[in-house]
Amino acid sequence: MKKFIKLLTVFTLMLVLATGCSKANTTAKGPGTAKDGNEQKIETASMKLVEAVNKNGYKLVSTEELNSWIDQKKDMIIIDTMPSKSFDKNRIPGAVNAELPVKMEDVKPEQKEAFIKALGTDKNKTIVVYCGFVGCARSDVAAVIAQQEGFTNVYRQPGGIVAWMDAGNKIEGSASK
Repeated sequence: MKKFIKLLTVFTLMLVLATGCSKANTTAKGPGTAKDGNEQKIETASMKLVEAVNKNGYKLVSTEELNSWIDQKKDMIIIDTMPSKSFDKNRIPGAVNAELPVKMEDVKPEQKEAFIKALGTDKNKTIVVYCGFVGCARSDVAAVIAQQEGFTNVYRQPGGIVAWMDAGNKIEGSASK
């Protein structure tokens, strides 16, 4: 009888887990988080993100938490690292623009100077950087530069403007009108 109960418990648990996982995203072609059904792309971007955070030591802030910080009027600087065309179209409310490339070795002196100027002078102020989406590394470059300049509260919002808009949050820019 005990074996039967154990077997029934294990079977029920497996059934519950399988059912929960199969309904993870009903808008995708199959189970998973990728809208197009290609979970491998998300895994690759996620692994690069984890490696960058581990290597460079900055913090992450989720789209939801950043939205909460904005609602609370937290004292921070939000920097969009995308090209000005993108920034002009869609941006997180209150963000300033300081375009950076996706690789540190491609940063031009004038880009670095403009970014450092956007950081301000308070090294303890919360700095939030973002770019387009999880796979975009512009915000990694920004977080690294901010830390090199001595800023101590550096956050990267990894989902970028795409996650921000997917969450239905307010945006500024020409597309918001």
